[in-house]
Amino acid sequence: MDLRLHIGVHRTGTQHLRKMLALNSDLMIDAGVCVPSAELAEKAFARAVRQMKSNDDIGKINADLLSALTKDKEYRRIVMIDPNIAGTLMRPIGKEFFYPRIGTTISRIISALEGLPARLFVGIRNPATFIPSCYSTGIRSKPDVSFEKFVAEANLQGLRWSDFLHRAQMKKSDLPMTIWRYEDYPFIWRDVVQAFTGIENREELVGTTETVNAGLSLRGAILMHMYLSENQINTRAEFANVRSAFDQKFPSHLGHNHDLHWPIELTDGMRENYEDDWYYIERMENVETIAPPIVV
Repeated sequence: MDLRLHIGVHRTGTQHLRKMLALNSDLMIDAGVCVPSAELAEKAFARAVRQMKSNDDIGKINADLLSALTKDKEYRRIVMIDPNIAGTLMRPIGKEFFYPRIGTTISRIISALEGLPARLFVGIRNPATFIPSCYSTGIRSKPDVSFEKFVAEANLQGLRWSDFLHRAQMKKSDLPMTIWRYEDYPFIWRDVVQAFTGIENREELVGTTETVNAGLSLRGAILMHMYLSENQINTRAEFANVRSAFDQKFPSHLGHNHDLHWPIELTDGMRENYEDDWYYIERMENVETIAPPIVV
């Protein structure tokens, strides 16, 4: 048995991928693939991390983790999706890095697995749309944070996903990873599911026409923050009504939810850095990438 762990990142289609696994649950069962629910997986790994911090016996941690994930049934493979392993939706960036604590978290998880073969899966995204999308989604639960505060300390031009991947590998090359770009995901989701689960025939997968990562635009999120700062909201129901109104009036669109909030020179620079970084990622050791076929 091995474990394949999709660590996000946030706002790269993880919810869609979860739904595709659920929609094809019979196919997963036939292939001997265990797909724990998001809630179960998050609780199991959170408990394992707490046990690691408490210096519990590693054998017990491993046994408890696998028992919780599989419910003591036999499987060929466990696949899990938990973007919160990387970090929180409202703290995806530090001063210089994406998800600064990823290395420590992955190190604890690998230790908890105690030799069980593991592979990491990661979807990445152009920082110029990733950062606004995280904020626009996170503000739905933390409306007191302004966008300026959200990005205040970050060196936006210095952020590199390759650095995040190196740290997730714990700066070693013996932890295999599979990477793809969010911008490609709507066209390659079957390839992603196949790589993630190991099923033989991707064409057997059933899909939907559901929009990936629909939500509130950055402009809508900024205006909602301003509205809530200027108007007193007393109940959850009132807040839900405000949130629903802004969702309907300011929906996001794939690839455009930065809403030209930043100077065009900055957004272009972040996009160019992202393209250069992808070129580097494609050549990283023990890293496989998934991309649409090149049509000549």
